[in-house]
Amino acid sequence: MVRILSIIRRVINSISFLTFCIAFAFGLLAVLLVAFNPDFLDDYPSLAISDVESIKFILSFTIGGIFTLTIFSYTMVMDVLNRSISNYSPRLIPLILREKHHQVILGVTSGTIVYCLVMAAFISSDNHDKFPSVAAPLAILMGIISILLFIYFIHSVSQTIHVNYVLRKSFLNTKNRMQHLIDLPFEKIKELRPESFWKEHICFPQCGYLNSIRTQKLISLSEEHKIELKLLKNMGSFVLEGEPVLAVSREVGDKIRKELMRCISIDRAEAIEVIEVGFKHLVEVGVKASSPAVNDPGTALMSIDYLTQLLIHRKNIEEFTAMKSDKGGILFFSLVPIETLKELCFAEMEHFMGEDPILHRKLAWSKKILKNL
Repeated sequence: MVRILSIIRRVINSISFLTFCIAFAFGLLAVLLVAFNPDFLDDYPSLAISDVESIKFILSFTIGGIFTLTIFSYTMVMDVLNRSISNYSPRLIPLILREKHHQVILGVTSGTIVYCLVMAAFISSDNHDKFPSVAAPLAILMGIISILLFIYFIHSVSQTIHVNYVLRKSFLNTKNRMQHLIDLPFEKIKELRPESFWKEHICFPQCGYLNSIRTQKLISLSEEHKIELKLLKNMGSFVLEGEPVLAVSREVGDKIRKELMRCISIDRAEAIEVIEVGFKHLVEVGVKASSPAVNDPGTALMSIDYLTQLLIHRKNIEEFTAMKSDKGGILFFSLVPIETLKELCFAEMEHFMGEDPILHRKLAWSKKILKNL
């Protein structure tokens, strides 16, 4: 059951899921129009197109034109991914691919092709009497919308390949995750439990990265079943097969165990919604930009600036070991301490940037800013 939920979650979060849904909706629209044959344009005979040859020409012309636009769109996406891998970090690719407006544009252009193909199949049959007169004008309208979206797509993709956009996107994503943690409606406390306190450990049969946990649901289950919970692994860390992930204060049955396991996502992809992973991405971009192969000190300076600002925001999160609700539900887990996070970030950057005088000075400035807070 847990594995099925993991597969479903992976499909929903896939970059092609929204595009597929939109394309499927366009195909379904074509079937519904043929099935019910609406008379939308009966009062506007100048807009209705009922001539079979004209409809075939419009559909074939639309399919050819939009198919060309779709090829260009996918080619531009691949070019963006190639540039991201070469100049930044391959781990930043999910941030670019998650752009919903790009998925919507690809879905609309693909859906227009699907709509025209379905309509072409129906118009090629022997029964033309029930063919809707609105089908061809709607295909023309979809083609016009696709062209306008393609123009916007060119502008959007040209912005996406800029390094300042990528760094800003990673910065905002990490900042929002920290703000979400601050806004959780639970009391953040500092308590500890001895190892002997935990009576049962929940393991997962598959390996992968600890992507996310449903914090509110886990605390709700803690309230409901009168148990205390402890997350044994840090967010974003790799979980081995059969490795304990969650500790429970008492032994629980299979039903409760399955409910708890459904609140934890372990996936093959590295987590991008984890705070510490966001810091790591910025460090990787800065280190790669400072390498002789890329030789882009400007990008390295920008990554240090954004990293400094994120560390300032991280200081606003009070150190805690658990979150507790008003009704007694409690979940033990903690973030990487701020001092440890600073040490890890600066140690790697100083190792690769130490020979550059400008970058070395920038790192010293950043450390001074954080020290004075």
